[in-house]
Amino acid sequence: REREREREREMAPMMSAALLNRNAVGHSSVSSLCVSSRGERRAVVTRAGSVQEGRPMWLPGVSSPPHLDGSMQGDSGFDPLGLGANPDRLKWYQEAELMNGRFAMIGALGIMGGEVLGAYKDVTWYEAGAKGYDIPILPLVAVQAVVMGFLETKRYQGFKNTGLSGGLIDDQPFDPAKLLTEKSKLQEVKNARLAMVAMFGFAGQAACTPGVGPIQNLTDHLANPFGCNIITNVLTIQDHLADPGFAKGVAAVAEAAAEAAAEAGAVVEAAAQ
Repeated sequence: REREREREREMAPMMSAALLNRNAVGHSSVSSLCVSSRGERRAVVTRAGSVQEGRPMWLPGVSSPPHLDGSMQGDSGFDPLGLGANPDRLKWYQEAELMNGRFAMIGALGIMGGEVLGAYKDVTWYEAGAKGYDIPILPLVAVQAVVMGFLETKRYQGFKNTGLSGGLIDDQPFDPAKLLTEKSKLQEVKNARLAMVAMFGFAGQAACTPGVGPIQNLTDHLANPFGCNIITNVLTIQDHLADPGFAKGVAAVAEAAAEAAAEAGAVVEAAAQ
């Protein structure tokens, strides 16, 4: 009994260290070598959680659904509707997110870059597409349809055949500089999501402050943070939105009803006299 107690006392610090190591690292299992009183080397294995432990979640304290196990880049366990329960659909949703995010990154760069470089002198960024250019619109659309149709078809075929994203014609994925790593994949997902949120914000801000670009919006906010912010813009959005015609119709109906009521009152008054 004395030997067993002595052995337990010697193993206790080792077990505590292994437990702390498990909590810090979050691996599936943590092994620690313990030495007994007889000099024998014994392995003590402590079980940890699954691969989901230790990864950031979209909301602290929530658990991810079973099909989001952390193996995908940028997986934060967010799928409240269970749209990714089908593995094939989940792979397609991931590709769709990346493609929309890539277009959003290009769009956000073009909007802010054009404003910084002074490209939008007489139009805003959302009116630039309607501006006349050196190439007539119909040939431009035809060329874009053929070129973009070919590139998108090849990208889709490459994704279906290889399951890899970001292909260009027969190069899947397109990485001539050999910069594609697991870290860069995660950075792309994060920047893509940020760009999509930014594009949504650009569109909303354009409705609140017509004729003003996002860089000027930021400058105005920094100059007057309490007088120019999301609350003040939302409260004054009706002053900037074009009248779709409903307000005029409602006003006309209300005016006609008031005139009819006045005429009816006059008739009743005349009949009473």
